[in-house]
Amino acid sequence: MKRKVRALIGCGAFCLLFLLAAACYDFVWNGARILQPFDFQTYIFRIRDLPLILAVSLFCIYAVTSVIVLLYTGCQKQQQIERTNMTRMVDPRLGYLGFLGFFGLTGFWTYAQNGTIFPFVFFVFFGFFGFVYEGRLSGTFMDERFRENETRAHRKASNITLTVIFIAFLFLSQGKLLGSLEYTLIAVLIMLAAAFALRIFLGSYLLYRYDHAEEAEAGEE
Repeated sequence: MKRKVRALIGCGAFCLLFLLAAACYDFVWNGARILQPFDFQTYIFRIRDLPLILAVSLFCIYAVTSVIVLLYTGCQKQQQIERTNMTRMVDPRLGYLGFLGFFGLTGFWTYAQNGTIFPFVFFVFFGFFGFVYEGRLSGTFMDERFRENETRAHRKASNITLTVIFIAFLFLSQGKLLGSLEYTLIAVLIMLAAAFALRIFLGSYLLYRYDHAEEAEAGEE
């Protein structure tokens, strides 16, 4: 598991550095041909465009692969949990994947350049910071008290997330944001990605807090 975590984090760091280096290369030595807005119908490929095209493609492949790997690992761990009645073993360093959420900020730049809004989806990676707290609960026996805390934490996390979504939709449904439907769409996309991230993070954080709060109270007694 540790090797998988190191490989996943290492590949992510490599893809990000490769993307930044390719962007700098395109800006300095390629006249920012790819970075600047252009018409795909009239675009003519040049060999100098290849580094940034490869970097963007590689990063997208990494993002999709990471989600698939995490989902597959989650299914395996869930089966293990049912057999052993112990929480899954999670390396807290997986929380570093949460820093990929900052890549969502590039959506403001890509939208200004060519109208692309897909990078805003990366805000959902902020939820991966919750792996820090889930990792601290690895191997915990799930007795009745723990399961009650788990249900309580997930319920509260869901309620908070739904409240945030409701307030955001209530605000955004009043009309065009800054007089533009496009800005409204971007705000909705950001809000949904952030809401998913909040739900993922709070589920782990609240469970960790509830569990350790009761352990502290038991220790005092």
